[in-house]
Amino acid sequence: MARLRLFAGLRQVAGTGRAEIPGDSVDEVLRAASATYGSEFERGLGTANVWVNGEPATGATTVGEDDEVAVLPPVSGGTAEGLHPGHEHEDVAVDAPVMQTPLLPLVAWAALLASNIGSSKWFAVVLVGIAGAWVWDAFDEATRRRAGLVRWPALVAIVGAVGASWAWSSEGLGLAVALSVLVVLTWAIFTQSMHTVDSAGGTLLATVVVTVATGSLVLIRLGAHGQSRIAAFLIMLLVAHVVMWLRLGSEDAGFLDPHTAAAIAALIAGVVAGVVWETSLLAMVIAAAAVAAAFMAGRAFGSALRTGELYLLETLPGFLVPLDAALLAAPIYWVVLAMVA
Repeated sequence: MARLRLFAGLRQVAGTGRAEIPGDSVDEVLRAASATYGSEFERGLGTANVWVNGEPATGATTVGEDDEVAVLPPVSGGTAEGLHPGHEHEDVAVDAPVMQTPLLPLVAWAALLASNIGSSKWFAVVLVGIAGAWVWDAFDEATRRRAGLVRWPALVAIVGAVGASWAWSSEGLGLAVALSVLVVLTWAIFTQSMHTVDSAGGTLLATVVVTVATGSLVLIRLGAHGQSRIAAFLIMLLVAHVVMWLRLGSEDAGFLDPHTAAAIAALIAGVVAGVVWETSLLAMVIAAAAVAAAFMAGRAFGSALRTGELYLLETLPGFLVPLDAALLAAPIYWVVLAMVA
């Protein structure tokens, strides 16, 4: 009797993620599982990948009492290639979960903090590079599920947003957003993979979000107390993501879910930053509250973009997942500071 592990849709159909199923081979185990969980489960097996003890397996692979059979369906109807049962968090299995390999997000955060200490021009240059890396990472994950998203309009829009915001302030950001929409829709005309509402709409949404985010950060940096406000923003999100990482990796559920704990941590970090740097403590408190709320929305945005579904408490695929929340938080932070500071 082997140990059966189920993920995503198969787990939902079966009503459990783990079961003891009799059988001396993978085929026998899956047939017994299909008899137990019904025809919908059996149909789901048709597109699933099977692993035994962390290694790819076939139907003829023999299994024993101490063997674990992991069944991983494609993410959101896409390909199951790249999934590995050794790296998963309950429902979402990924090849290199960012919550377990936080090096690249930390490097990105450190680069932004370091460039912020220097001149605003260096901050803008580093911002373009990191935003471009995020686009490459997030769109690459979307490509794995065959979403048809195209990264090039977003990469062009990042440069335009930073340059226009630098040159013409908020009017420049508005122009950059309008041009990003024009670029995406024009690109869709000449790109076969974007000839669907899902691919064109997804590319447009992600492009507009990254355009507004990068432009907003430039405007904050160029404004009053720009250096300290950017530092406070980065620290708030860094603290929130560290708390999220610790809570997702903890066996103890506690009395706060990871999102709530992370949002509270961001709020506290913002208040502390306001006491240390900001001339208007009230403005920073309100801005910190907005960032804390946007953090959760940003996680949802990143999940939908990367997987096509909402996995809020699971490890998401990609190497720059912590930047997902920053993209939605940045324009909210800029607007609140502009209104109340």
